[in-house]
Amino acid sequence: MSSLTGKINAPILGMIARELLALIKSDAALREVQGANAPRACYFTNGTLTTPVVQGIVQAASGTGEIFYQLVIVFDSAAGAGRYRIDGPDPTAAIGHQFPAGGGQLVITGMDNITRFRMIASTATTCPFNYTLFK
Repeated sequence: MSSLTGKINAPILGMIARELLALIKSDAALREVQGANAPRACYFTNGTLTTPVVQGIVQAASGTGEIFYQLVIVFDSAAGAGRYRIDGPDPTAAIGHQFPAGGGQLVITGMDNITRFRMIASTATTCPFNYTLFK
């Protein structure tokens, strides 16, 4: 039986091995790259939802060409209940995903979802909120 010997000429395998090692080590150099490429917060906005006004995300609907990665909405602890949709149609006081009274947080990911996001307060409630977009 003969033995096989030789050299594999595949520089890509070395590059893959170095990248895997960097992920495993999670050293300062990797954290520096991750930090530089992390989504950046912009457009802190606050307001108050009231029925029957439907609120969207003005910056996403403005048509400026900006692409947003994520939307984080925080409802004040004094906020009433409300509803939201991300599939296009406006929510109503009775139709949409519900967010409960007493505050909380919503995280919406993806530009299409952010553009189509709409929210409304339930009947006879107000919902103080603020949001931040990430790009």
